[in-house]
Amino acid sequence: MIDLKKIVDDEFLKLKSGETFNTEAIVKEFEANLSQNSDAELIEALIICGYIPDLYEPDSSKETLFTKLCEVIEVIWARRMGYQAKAITQKSGYEDVEIIINNKVIVSDTKSFRLSRSQAAPNVKDFVKPGDYNNWLKRKPIEARLGGLVVYPQLHEWAKLSNAHKYCSDASNPIVMLPFHYLAYLLEAKNNLNYDPNKLVELWDFQSIFKKEFTNRIEYWKIINQQIISITGDNLANLKGFLQTAEEKMHEFVLSQQQIITEQINSKRELITKELSEMSDCSIREEFLKYKNSKETENLSVLLERISKFRIKEQHTNYREFINKEFE
Repeated sequence: MIDLKKIVDDEFLKLKSGETFNTEAIVKEFEANLSQNSDAELIEALIICGYIPDLYEPDSSKETLFTKLCEVIEVIWARRMGYQAKAITQKSGYEDVEIIINNKVIVSDTKSFRLSRSQAAPNVKDFVKPGDYNNWLKRKPIEARLGGLVVYPQLHEWAKLSNAHKYCSDASNPIVMLPFHYLAYLLEAKNNLNYDPNKLVELWDFQSIFKKEFTNRIEYWKIINQQIISITGDNLANLKGFLQTAEEKMHEFVLSQQQIITEQINSKRELITKELSEMSDCSIREEFLKYKNSKETENLSVLLERISKFRIKEQHTNYREFINKEFE
């Protein structure tokens, strides 16, 4: 079993005080090890890929490493499909992964999200920015440009309508959106049906696939699914069966993550109970007073902090500098 969280946590445990991850070395080792896993193991990992562990601190080194390992999984998937692929090391203003199918270049953005994200689906701007794909493709030879790809965890998609589907059905800028478990299906179908994986370029033939742009999720996926079975030579019943099986595995995964959080809650409650049992009545009153003061003034303190940060500078408001500049 490929357990990304365990890999990241184990690397964290190796660190000595003050040390940071050697991300490049860890990613390279993970890529080498993952290359030794079977297709079946890779397929299992793909189905539940892309969910950042909820107990990781936001923007932490653990989160960063986890997301990079997800990119590597996409790279290895592409290579197993028979394509050239690499993760891009320059991050600012670049795609995450480059995939080349039959000399045609795909620029891919690999998305990872937390199950506990505050909305059911990400903001569209956090999911797909069509302009970015144009910029990434401009770096490639004109004759080699195929299009964009956004790979993401399935449980972070819109229930009904979204401009994401519109952007990903725009024939003038073909960007395909594929959840990780669709990559798993394409690999399994390659092994079972022996279709030509180079035919996957037909998924970017938006001039033929999309006669108009769609915002409706159901209509969008009906078209994509039809194109996928045309490419693989499969049928809709088999594709639906795979997706249903994948959903069951996703459900098991979500339950396991909920259990991890529940265990953390219980552990903290036990620790609090133990600490209280060892405290004097006076100490308990003091701790309760500090806690109550903190909780009941928390929102007010935030208001003060924001006013100080955004409205005043030292002994004057932030408007004073504007006045001075206006009359220079």
